Amino acid sequence: MLYLDTESDARLAEDLGDYWNGRAQSYSNGVVGELADERKLLWSAALEKATRGIVLDAAMAGRKPLACDLGCGPGFFSILLSELGFSVEAVDASPSMVGHAQDNIAQAVPVGDVAFHVCDLLSLPFPDDTFDLCVSRNVTWLMRDPQGAYAEWLRVLKPGGKLIAYDANWYRYLVDPAVAAKRAADQSENVLEGWDEEAQATSDEEKRCEELASSLPLTPVLRPAWDLQALEALGVSQCSADEDAWQHVWTENEQLYYGSTPTFMVEAVK
Repeated sequence: MLYLDTESDARLAEDLGDYWNGRAQSYSNGVVGELADERKLLWSAALEKATRGIVLDAAMAGRKPLACDLGCGPGFFSILLSELGFSVEAVDASPSMVGHAQDNIAQAVPVGDVAFHVCDLLSLPFPDDTFDLCVSRNVTWLMRDPQGAYAEWLRVLKPGGKLIAYDANWYRYLVDPAVAAKRAADQSENVLEGWDEEAQATSDEEKRCEELASSLPLTPVLRPAWDLQALEALGVSQCSADEDAWQHVWTENEQLYYGSTPTFMVEAVK
C-alpha cells in the first residue's frame, strides 16, 4: 500500500490545497480553451463511448444516470457528462476550482444538472452505493493515499457501477532519466498549440508542482499496472486499462508534445 504518515499527509494536503487554489484561474483558462476547440469533441466522444451502457440502462429504468466527477477542477468533465445526459455531483478539494467550475458550467450548460461539493476526495460526502459512474481526469496521481482513494470512490458506486480514471505517469521524469530525456526532446522540438499564455503555469508554479510531485506516493510508481493491482485487491468484479487512450483524446500536437507521458484509462466495475 502507498500512503503517508499522518503528519506528512496533513502538511501535504495543505500544500496541495494552496497550490491548486493558486492555479485555479490559469487552469480554468485552459479548460475554457478545451471547450472551444476539437479537444472537447475528442473527450466527449471518448466519454460517450465509455458510458453508453450506463446511459441506456438508466433510460430503460426511466431515470437519469448519476455521476460523480472526482476532482472536477474547473468543470470540464462535469460539462461533458451533463451534455451526455447525466446528473452530476462535482467534487474538488479546492474552493477556487469549484468556483470556476460553477462559472464555466453556467456558461456552457446553463440548464445542466450539476451540484458542487468542496471536500477531500479521500472522504466523500455521499452514502454507500450512490452513483452509476465515478469519473476523473488527471486526479489519481495527486492522491496522498491512492489505494484509499480508490476504496472511497468504489464505496460510493452502486454494485455494477463503473469507475473510469484517466491519468498518466505525470512527473515520472523526476525519477526516470529515460523519460526525462524523451520529454526534453519532445518539448524542445514541438510547441503546444491551443493553450494560450494565460492557461500556462509560470516557471515558479511548475517548479512548485515538481516539489509537490516528489512527495506524492505515485510519482515513482509505474502505472497503470499499479492501478489494476490496487483495484483487484479492493475486490472489483472486473477491471482493465487502455494504455492507448491518449491516441483518442489528445490532438496530434498534444501527442507530440506530451508523448513521454501518455494518458491511459483505467476502468473498473464494482
